[in-house]
Amino acid sequence: MTIRESLSRMAREMCTEADIWVEQGLVVVAANTDYPQVAGMDGEPLRIRWLLLGGRRVRQSNSTFVQHTPETITFSRKPEESLLEGALACRPSPGDMPPDEVVSRWGEVIADGARWRLLMMPQKWQNAELASYYNRQYRLGVASARQLSALGHAHGGSRVKPRRFI
Repeated sequence: MTIRESLSRMAREMCTEADIWVEQGLVVVAANTDYPQVAGMDGEPLRIRWLLLGGRRVRQSNSTFVQHTPETITFSRKPEESLLEGALACRPSPGDMPPDEVVSRWGEVIADGARWRLLMMPQKWQNAELASYYNRQYRLGVASARQLSALGHAHGGSRVKPRRFI
């Protein structure tokens, strides 16, 4: 495994786990037919973050739509529009890298994951302790990316209110 392969593999894994690559635009084609399809933009589609249905932003639920696979979607009621816009989480194809804006924001975390993989290989440079450190750094980066994609720039818990100090 080369360094480039390790970087692209970790970028793909991070995009899959944390939704760091989100494209906004045309998401669903043929929405008002029996076979609507998710339209992949630059990479492979993963999951729909939200759709514009009737001028409202809706998320996936049993009352609006369900995405069974990355490419197929079913609606509880057929929409009137044929083309639907929204936000789609993507990941790069195997061997490719995500766009530059994703790499510039999350490049250090992706590099930590690649270092972890390379240091675990049975080669002269194998170092389990250093690999454990980079694995921890990678997991922390993925957790913060997941929190950022779910909550935005809000800090703290999303549901639990802190107790008042008396």
